[in-house]
Amino acid sequence: MKGKWTAVMAAGLLAGSSPAWAESQGQQILQLQQQVAVMQGEIQSLIAVQKASRGSQSALGDLLNRSQQMQQEIRELRGELESKTHALTAAQQETDTKLAALSAAVASSGAATAVTASSSSVAVLNQAPSSAIAAEASSAANSPVQGLGQADYQRAFDLLRSGKYGTAATALQDFIHKYPQSSLVVDAYYWLGQAQYVLGQNDAAIKSLSAAAQHTQSSKAPDALLRMGQIYQAIGQPAKARATFNRILKQFPNTPAAQKAQTQLQASGQ
Repeated sequence: MKGKWTAVMAAGLLAGSSPAWAESQGQQILQLQQQVAVMQGEIQSLIAVQKASRGSQSALGDLLNRSQQMQQEIRELRGELESKTHALTAAQQETDTKLAALSAAVASSGAATAVTASSSSVAVLNQAPSSAIAAEASSAANSPVQGLGQADYQRAFDLLRSGKYGTAATALQDFIHKYPQSSLVVDAYYWLGQAQYVLGQNDAAIKSLSAAAQHTQSSKAPDALLRMGQIYQAIGQPAKARATFNRILKQFPNTPAAQKAQTQLQASGQ
């Protein structure tokens, strides 16, 4: 009987203490849940920071790549600019050379025969004429040959002498079309070719000079051929240049143009 009573008392004690124990356990669980929530928040923060860091690294990598690409583009642009500057300088030097050569030729021809049909054999590139050619030029200057449309030719020639090559070329073309039978046509074709050469119109210059060279009795014919050969050399057609120089030697062997042609052939190894 006593044992049963003791058991009942013990059960009662246990039953009385259960709510307090459960409450304590619940508080501990709540605290653990709160700690877990805090830890999860910290974990999420760390993840966000890591993602931001990776994003920053990616953005930095993109910036570096773009910077390298821009530097490469700048180097390429600089190279292109240097190449174009060099080409422009070379073209300017070539133009200056052409202008100097034509100015010398115009001055020489103008001093002797500004308005004659077949005035002199003054060479295109400022070559000194032989005594016979000098005597012929002097005689022609003292007795100029009158030609049809002389005033129009003179105006065109004056434009050429003043360096107005584009306007002179147009005026010379107009003269040729207006006075095709004039004795000054050969000179007009010759100076038209010279003006076109200075303007960089090489094909047109060759055509005009070839028209002048067809008049083999004109003193302008060998000079026209000489300029044609030089143009062929300048545009990278050495075979045509050699053929033209040899033509001068064959058709006009005793002219200053022939001497220049011989020099050109020797310089090219012919």
